[in-house]
Amino acid sequence: MPVSLIITVYKDYKTLERVLESVCQQSIIPAQIIIAHDAIDLTIRKTIDKFSGTLNITHIDQEDTGFNKNRILNKAILLSSNEKLIFIDGDCVLHPKFVAAHRTYIQVGYFTAGRRLDLDQKTSEQIRTLGLRAINLYRLLVQKTKRIEEGIYFPGRPLQLNKRVRLLGCNMGWHKQDLLALNGFDMDYILPGYGEDTDIEYRAHLMGIKSVNLRWKAIQYHLFHERPEREEDITESRLMFEKKKEIGYYFCEHGLTNLDLKFPHE
Repeated sequence: MPVSLIITVYKDYKTLERVLESVCQQSIIPAQIIIAHDAIDLTIRKTIDKFSGTLNITHIDQEDTGFNKNRILNKAILLSSNEKLIFIDGDCVLHPKFVAAHRTYIQVGYFTAGRRLDLDQKTSEQIRTLGLRAINLYRLLVQKTKRIEEGIYFPGRPLQLNKRVRLLGCNMGWHKQDLLALNGFDMDYILPGYGEDTDIEYRAHLMGIKSVNLRWKAIQYHLFHERPEREEDITESRLMFEKKKEIGYYFCEHGLTNLDLKFPHE
């Protein structure tokens, strides 16, 4: 069954180019790639046009009014033409078997959850400059990449199929039917660092959807970049999440069905 690969982006086009190069090297090429851009900037077309002859790319964007990742994700869900959807961030390069791993295990009633390997700064700069050939085990060991064990690929069935794993928004797969039942991503979360994945994971389990742990199967390499301090944002979003848990429903109020609404921060 064909899949749609949804890539969220915010103005980092050089890294997006490397991500798309890794998509071209997949053992199974996604039938549809949706570039979901949380901003409007026509210069992204230069990067997309490099791959338009090889990949079936659809580009969607929205006005940059703050952190609206969940909104652009919901737009991508509605635009997707396939039932199996894989979500990644535009700073995560993919192992060649990444798409195949997710496609195998996504089904109604199950979402897939992979991990990521956080590359060190030097390796990340080399990948941006030299391309994907800069990824090799020796370089990762010497340059002290974190969680290098997450880059080990094991063929066959997932080794921890039934072990529940924390969902990462940069490496997950969903059946479209389940996302529609959940009303997609909760657009009340408008601060980075928390909410996009934690919230939908909680609501999915509440609905009875189970997770498939794709550690050592759906491998991705997260390129290093500077991160601003987010502790206050995370704390605020976590408090919102705890309040939503008290309500105890899986169909979020501000999701797919509310894309036409404007929120105070917009």
